[in-house]
Amino acid sequence: MEEYESVWERFIRERRLEFGGHKDPNWQDGHRLSASLIVPGQASRFRERLEPLRKALSPFPFVSLHPDHFVHITLILLGFLVDRPEEDNEVSRERLREIEERARVALSDFPTFTVELANLNAFPGAAFVEAYDRGMLDELRAALSVGCGLKKPAGPPHLTLAYFQAPEGMEAPEELISTIARYRDWPIGEITVDNVDLTLLNLRSDYPEPKTLARIPLEEGFRHQATGFR
Repeated sequence: MEEYESVWERFIRERRLEFGGHKDPNWQDGHRLSASLIVPGQASRFRERLEPLRKALSPFPFVSLHPDHFVHITLILLGFLVDRPEEDNEVSRERLREIEERARVALSDFPTFTVELANLNAFPGAAFVEAYDRGMLDELRAALSVGCGLKKPAGPPHLTLAYFQAPEGMEAPEELISTIARYRDWPIGEITVDNVDLTLLNLRSDYPEPKTLARIPLEEGFRHQATGFR
C-alpha cells in the first residue's frame, strides 16, 4: 500500500523520534482512563513470527515492547473518561453508552472480513505492523465515524508492536532504521475481523489489560451480540 510506503519514507527522511503511547504525561494531561474502539490483535497466535521483530527491537533503550494482551488495531480514540466533559478529548459514560448503541446499528450490516498482517514500519512514536485488507478497516472506521457522530482519524490502520519513548525530536539512530528495514518484507499472519471492542485503558499502568466495556459484532455475528456494559 502506497500509504505505508509513504510513512516509511518519511520516517527515514526525517529520522525523528518522540515519546509515543499512553504513558506520555503531556498526552495524558492528568487523566486516568482512556476509551477506544479497537480490533483485538490476537498476537499470541503469531508469537513465532512476532518474536524476531521483538528481539530485534529490544536492544534499543527507548523501545517499549507491547505484551501480547496489549496488541491491537486502534480504530478510533474516543477520549478520556470523565464525569463531566469540558474538552473535546473528554467523554462521559453516558456518551459511551450512546456510542455503543449507535455502533451496534452501524455495524449490523457491515460484513466480516480478513486482514493480512505483514511488514515492520515506524512512526516517530511507535514501531508497527502493516495491515492489508483492501481498505476494509478504513471503511469500518468510516462506518463508525458516521454512525456514531465521531471524527474519522487520519493515517493508515496498523498494529502497534512497540512505543518509542524518546525525548521529543531525538534523532533515530541508523541502527534502528537498518533494523526495521530488515523486516520491511515480513509476513505475520491473518486475522478475521468479526467484532469491534469498546475498551477502557488505565493510563496509570504500563501495559494493563484493556477492559472490554462492550463487544460489538459485525454482520455475521450480530445475532449473537455480546451484552453491553452497565
